Parts: sequence; C-alpha cells; structure tokens
Amino acid sequence: MAVSWRSWLANEGVKHLCLLVWLSLNVLLFWKTFLLYNQGPEYHYLHQMLGLGLCLSRASASVLNLNCSLILLPMCRTLLAYLRGSQKVTSRRTRRLLDKSRTFHITCGVTICIFSGVHVAAHLVNALNFSVNYSEDFVELNAARYRDEDPRKLLFTTVPGLTGVCMVVVLFLMITASTYAIR
Repeated sequence: MAVSWRSWLANEGVKHLCLLVWLSLNVLLFWKTFLLYNQGPEYHYLHQMLGLGLCLSRASASVLNLNCSLILLPMCRTLLAYLRGSQKVTSRRTRRLLDKSRTFHITCGVTICIFSGVHVAAHLVNALNFSVNYSEDFVELNAARYRDEDPRKLLFTTVPGLTGVCMVVVLFLMITASTYAIR
C-alpha cells in the first residue's frame, strides 16, 4: 500500500521542515563562524599561528552553543504541557510534532557528540601549534610560554585545558548513562 504525497506531507512534512530549518541553521552558523576566523583581519596573527585549527575550534564551538541551548527544550515537560494545553495548538499535526520531541532531543545530542569530537581535535591541534609556532613577537596571543612546550602541559595545567577535559569526561558519562543497556 503506497503512501500518497499529500498524506506524507500532512503527517511528516512539518517534522521534516523543522529538521531542515535546524540543519540549515547549524550549517549557516558553522560556515559564518569559520569564515570570520579564517578571513577576519582581527584574527590574522592568531590564524597565522594556529591555521585551520582556530577556525574549526571556533566554528564547532558555535554549533555546540546552539545545540546545547536547544537540547533541553524538547524534554521540558512543563513547556510541552503548556503548549499542548494552549488554545493556539489545536491541530492534530502540531500535537503529533510535540509528541516527537524526543527525536529532536536525540538529534541534538548526537550533534553535540560529533561537534565535541571536532572541537576537541581542533584544540589538540591548537595546543600543538601554539607550542611549535611560538612567536616572540606575539607573546600575548600565545598560550605556550616558550617554543616547543609540551602540549600536554598546556592541556592539563591551564584553566581552559582542565575545564575542557572535565567537560569531555562529563559528556562521556552522559553518553554512557543514556545508552539503552545502562538505562
């Protein structure tokens, strides 16, 4: 039994439109931030020192910020109950979309995991580049204190490095706790 185009559009169209808007927003945010740090004159010397690691770390961070702000909205029972009880939400289609909010929560979670991997990898490359490309001319831009400083020292002895490691550990624990076998 084939599903008609009109039936599919009525049942699944709004969900896919929302997903397309969300995906477009992520791509646009990543691209705009990447270009800002790649071509912005105020980041010229930092870009010379770090290369694409700077662009990737900042662009993935902006996508992470967006998705971390959105991940809890679909699981907020009070908000969902308020929207379902609202006089403006009367169509069955809108109610069905609200019922599928868990899928959006999972989609945001997977996106956070992927871009966290990109973000961590870019910061590891940045730590190495800070050490290798140390410049006496721009000491205030450089996280390393001298040329060829051990990048692990930058990661584990600085406040940003330690908080980043702690956040990755917390993310790993959250991913582990959300698996079906653990729940």
